[in-house]
Amino acid sequence: MVTTFMMLGAICLLATVLMFDFVVIIPKIGSKYFGAPDDIKEMASKLPDQPAWVNALGVLILVAGFAGVAAVLVWAVRDTLETKMSFWSAFLRFLVLFEGYKLFDVVCFDYLMLTKLKLPLRVYPETAGFRAYDSFGFNAKSQMGKAVAFAAISLLMAYVLTMVVR
Repeated sequence: MVTTFMMLGAICLLATVLMFDFVVIIPKIGSKYFGAPDDIKEMASKLPDQPAWVNALGVLILVAGFAGVAAVLVWAVRDTLETKMSFWSAFLRFLVLFEGYKLFDVVCFDYLMLTKLKLPLRVYPETAGFRAYDSFGFNAKSQMGKAVAFAAISLLMAYVLTMVVR
C-alpha cells in the first residue's frame, strides 16, 4: 500500500506541475482543453498570444507531465503483475490512484486554488468578479461522472490484470 501512495503522490505532483503550466505558461491552451469554467475560458481566449517559444515550452511541459502520469500508471500495472496482487488488492490500488487524484483535483485545485485562494486571480487580475471564483460546484456533474468512470476503470483494470493477463 505504501507503493500505491507513493504512486499517488507522484501523480498529484505531476498534476500540480500541469496545473501551473495551464494557468501561467499556456493559459489559452489550458483553459480551452482542460476544463476551465466558461468565464475563465472566455477571458483566456482574449489574452495576447504568447511568444512561440513560451507556447513550445508550455506544450513540452504538458507532454512531459502526461508522459510522467503514463509512466506512473505503467509502474502500477507492472508492480501489480510482479507482486501477483489479488483482484481486490489491485482494485484498491487503482481506486486509490484514480479516486485519490480526483479528490486531490477537487479539494486542491477546485476548492482551495480556485475558490478560496483565487490564485488565477492573482495571475490575471482582469478576472476579478468571475463567477468561477465563488462557485465551487461549477463542474460538479462532470466531476461526479469522472469519479464513477474512475471506479469502473479501476474495476476493469483489476479484472484484466488479475483474471485475464495471468
